Amino acid sequence: MAELRREPVTRMWVVVTNDHPKGPSDYLPFKPPYRHQEAEGPCPFCPGNERMTTQETFSLRQDGGKWSVRVIPNKFPFFHIEGEFDRRPEGMYDVMGAIGAHEIVVEAPEHQQTLATMEPKQIEKILCAYKERLIDLEKDRRFQQFLILKNYPGIFNRHPHSHIMAMPVIPKRIDEEIWGTLDYYQRKERCIFCDILKEEISMKKRVIFETVHFLIFSPFASRFPFETWIVPKVHCPDFHRVTEEEMGDLSIGIQSLFHCFYKLLSDPPYSLTFHTSPIQSQFHRPEYHWHIETRLRIGLREGFEWGTGFFVNPTPPEDAANFLRGIG
Repeated sequence: MAELRREPVTRMWVVVTNDHPKGPSDYLPFKPPYRHQEAEGPCPFCPGNERMTTQETFSLRQDGGKWSVRVIPNKFPFFHIEGEFDRRPEGMYDVMGAIGAHEIVVEAPEHQQTLATMEPKQIEKILCAYKERLIDLEKDRRFQQFLILKNYPGIFNRHPHSHIMAMPVIPKRIDEEIWGTLDYYQRKERCIFCDILKEEISMKKRVIFETVHFLIFSPFASRFPFETWIVPKVHCPDFHRVTEEEMGDLSIGIQSLFHCFYKLLSDPPYSLTFHTSPIQSQFHRPEYHWHIETRLRIGLREGFEWGTGFFVNPTPPEDAANFLRGIG
């Protein structure tokens, strides 16, 4: 029988179907349309082609000058660093300039690397690049929110890369999470994410991995098949306050998780995003708890979801966690 489950932070309802739950074999083989052949010509992210990209804003290099991670401005950004907000009405609607930053993190020199095949040390370098760029971008008072986003495979380039965005507004998803966090805190004087961690560690049935500093689990009201959250055990609202020890631990957890996805579902496409508190003092929320959310881009959205705003997940999170634990 299907269940209606409420995600406790945003209080969104999810339909989890149990009658005929789908397992990994139901999603194989998949050949998504965006796995197209890359454009002809040299890859601008590969070593030796650095001249094809704009000047880097950050890099990690070895003694011989070879880079291991580069950060460069996006040539086709959603947000532009130069200019003014130009807030204005357009009839009853609000309009403003898309002022912000949009940078590309080239995650490794090798064109065919993935989070599933990289060494944890390389993933740690990527996390270091994220942290250093966010610390620098935080100085710009125009920015309210950071977003770290990775889509695999890349739509236009398969070279491993991800995005850092600094935005002048707070996205709806983060805003919903903050309101849910504040409501819970006002009622119980506790962080809702900290309570979720305690519950999941106690029950264990949705936990995939547990490291020293992080819990990796399938959330109770998973919106998507094999949706996964990575949540730090120690309360902190901001990803860019992560310590060196925590980054090393997180890199092991990320590599382990995506290695499981790779083996269980034959290298599936996915999206990964970091949720962190708004940054400026007037918007920053110490009650918030930063975390990472992953979504495999498998299965199709149904009309019911569009019509109701509910998500329908045909793979119960308990089953998903059990499949992934079996790989680990």
